[in-house]
Amino acid sequence: MSQENEILTLDGSVFEGGGQVLRNCVALSCLLNKSIQIVNIRANRDKPGLRPQHLSGIQLVRDIFQADLQGDKIGSREILFRPEKVGSSKTYIADTKTAGSIALLIQISLLPLVFSAPPPVSHLTLPPRANKVVLKGGTNVNAAPPIDFLIEIFRPIVQREFGFTFDINIIGRGYYPQGGGEVMLRVDPVVGRALNPVKMVDRGTVVNIKGQTSKHYEYTCSGISDPTLPEISGIKPDIEINVEKAVSKGFDLLLWAETSTGCIMSGSAIGSKRQSPEDVGKKAAEELLQNLSHGGCVDEYLQDQLIIFMSLAEGKSQLATGPITMHTRTAIHFAEKMLGIKFQISKLESRQYVKLEDDAPDEAYDGGPFIIECEGVGLKIVNDNAQQTA
Repeated sequence: MSQENEILTLDGSVFEGGGQVLRNCVALSCLLNKSIQIVNIRANRDKPGLRPQHLSGIQLVRDIFQADLQGDKIGSREILFRPEKVGSSKTYIADTKTAGSIALLIQISLLPLVFSAPPPVSHLTLPPRANKVVLKGGTNVNAAPPIDFLIEIFRPIVQREFGFTFDINIIGRGYYPQGGGEVMLRVDPVVGRALNPVKMVDRGTVVNIKGQTSKHYEYTCSGISDPTLPEISGIKPDIEINVEKAVSKGFDLLLWAETSTGCIMSGSAIGSKRQSPEDVGKKAAEELLQNLSHGGCVDEYLQDQLIIFMSLAEGKSQLATGPITMHTRTAIHFAEKMLGIKFQISKLESRQYVKLEDDAPDEAYDGGPFIIECEGVGLKIVNDNAQQTA
């Protein structure tokens, strides 16, 4: 049960000040069985407070953990979230009723689903069944990772490095502004053990370049070859066309490079009426090349998403990155605040990694490569659903 007299108040305007604060902190609230109050939600955005996708996300997690949730309405800048126990349902539904990002719904619910397994029936010791969530909204929208990023980049890295399994099945695609997309998320709970630590410090060399697009195959090769990156010269991109039905019209492109050490770097772009398909292809290619140029093992989008997993894993995690994004610094700040751990960031200088001090200026996080390290808490759940740390 939650400790009602111990409510941790968190300022949602700190650092990046967007929806990521809400997603990470609500997820950690459930896993730690800790009541939280978040104030100044999305204070740094043009439309502050909860938007449909944020509201749908916290209500989904509320249902999974039978939480007491206050302040859950559009535009709210403050919520109170008190988790209780894992619910008995194995299938949940979250519908933004807009083009709100389905990828961001997955971000807030994935770890709660990983660590939510109802107690066994009687004396039976069968493994827990998978949790399932039907998610409705936008699959490919601006200001959020496309659903294909989660499938092709995020999922293989997270499953391999942290040691759990989940599936993302696209039923229908939805674009801005109509939305209407639908995705089935299936997550196998982890019981009796912690997540593995990640160690990704060697980028290796590029061996494949792949892509996923909704249409206009001809634009996808634009901008791939670059004389400043001779290691990828001559690699012809292997582009696949999305086959799922699209409820609303739109086109997009995701490119990714696979390396000899198992790293996956990406670049993406979503089309609009003001952009030609060639422009979309060029933007995605330039983003991919930029992510390859810094020598790290993850791109700027995957970088911040791995922080919460590193903080919960058992043992020391090490991650080589390019410039440290504000999203990553935000994720680190709230993981440290809620878990009582400490991250260390070091930058390569004169062939040696030098630790950045806590009061380092913003410009110190530019360039790279960097190494992000932390000793995770080793979170585990046991059969009676009690959250424990190793």
